[in-house]
Amino acid sequence: MQRRYKPSTNLLEGIRTLFPLEVCPWDDYYMRMAQTDFLLQRHNLKASKTYFIRKAPFGGSFAHLGGLTAFLRILKDYEFNDEVGMALLDQGYDPVFIGYLTDELVKMNVTVYAPPEGSIFFPNEPCIIMEGTLLGVRIAEGMLLANVNYPSLSMTKWARVVQSAGQGSTMEFARRRAQDPLQTALYAHLAGVNISSNAELRCGINVPIRGTQGHEFVQSFGDEYEAFDKWLEINPSRPVLLVDTVDTLKSGLPNAIRAFKKHWDRIKAAKGAPGIRNDSGDLAYITIEERIALDAAGLNDVVIYQTNDLDEYLIEDIRGQIFTNAAKAGLDPNETIRKIVWACGTQPGTCADQPSIGGVAKLSTVEYWNEERAVIKIAHDNPIKTSIPGSNRSTWLRHKDTGEVFCCLIHDRAEDVTKCTSARHPDDESSRVVLQHMTDLEYIPRQRIAFKNGDIQDGFNPSIQDVKSLVRREEDMLHWTLKRLKSPHTMKVSLSGDVFDLRKRLVFNNQLMDR
Repeated sequence: MQRRYKPSTNLLEGIRTLFPLEVCPWDDYYMRMAQTDFLLQRHNLKASKTYFIRKAPFGGSFAHLGGLTAFLRILKDYEFNDEVGMALLDQGYDPVFIGYLTDELVKMNVTVYAPPEGSIFFPNEPCIIMEGTLLGVRIAEGMLLANVNYPSLSMTKWARVVQSAGQGSTMEFARRRAQDPLQTALYAHLAGVNISSNAELRCGINVPIRGTQGHEFVQSFGDEYEAFDKWLEINPSRPVLLVDTVDTLKSGLPNAIRAFKKHWDRIKAAKGAPGIRNDSGDLAYITIEERIALDAAGLNDVVIYQTNDLDEYLIEDIRGQIFTNAAKAGLDPNETIRKIVWACGTQPGTCADQPSIGGVAKLSTVEYWNEERAVIKIAHDNPIKTSIPGSNRSTWLRHKDTGEVFCCLIHDRAEDVTKCTSARHPDDESSRVVLQHMTDLEYIPRQRIAFKNGDIQDGFNPSIQDVKSLVRREEDMLHWTLKRLKSPHTMKVSLSGDVFDLRKRLVFNNQLMDR
């Protein structure tokens, strides 16, 4: 098989290079329902589905949308060809249905509304809306969930790591332990991580790839200084030394300083970025002591890589300790933190504290007697699973003076949101945000047409930098209490009066369809 090495700054191009199309990119039950609709002659009914999460991951208040471009790529590139037909025939599908897919449908024909890749979305907010035929949205859901759920989880986790790092840089090296190393590396980078150790990512994405020493390299020499000396002799452009094989402060650091001084001119000539790496011990204390010694030796440019099962919580704790105590040691706390690279692998790479996200796509409208009707899933025994009926959209409400979003308003797609006088709590009739007297409101519509008539629309073919910038820009729109790692405030995700009344009526009457 011919492999391509094509680093790109365009996300769609990179995804096409890194991830080959699957033959059957869905769970079987989506296609079984689609076939049943076809055999019942219901497949061309108009319908819509809405993707959302019920709860934000990692105890947070929001998630970042990852995987949208991968989903749109499948809608654009996938064809029901002879190979797909053979696979479906082997799986027991009806030849007449297969003939419809391969001879008549051929390509996916749904319209998708979404915010751009990397956008923030809140629990119960309609994030991605698919409109088309009943058959089309069923099959598209099978393609959507596998391409959006894990990437959104991973991007959200890594964005939390980047937030915790503050002024410092970040590195991803989860390949050894991540369940899906390539997706993990990609969505870490899109979340804002600076460097990856996953060399395969560079085959499709123009991202800096870096590696450092392992303990075994130092061990193989039997002498720490000799290992450092020979490493810098051969690798002046990759001058990062692992200093905790014997004793970090008493052995590793002095030997590293000695080796750096010997090879300093060689490193500078090779435009290397010198660093030392810690992989054990009290990282806050060790870092301050290392910074004092490095600066005293005139090695102010040497950065400190931190490893050892880091996640956003540990980074925040270590960074706080350094910020509090660096000045007592005569160091500039901000400068000390700026010269740290937080290198994370296992914990964020596996999303160790929450390895899945509860993203779902629910049927929200379906055609009935030549009219599209709102539908709802009712769960009296578990109210959190009662859906919001209708093909809705979301609009963020922001105060112009502060620039901060204070409410996410869910409304019908045809509704003029600027005329809503209040925003209603979905399940509490007495709780609402009164809007009619607010004079400083800015309305930020969240969904735009992302895919229509078989094509990805303008604004949904982003560069890598577009996504990274959007992640930061949208986080800046939120109050700091929504972004803290522990016990964050939650966004008011509210309904317009029309959507609230529709939902209340359907639930009260146990109606699954508004008819």
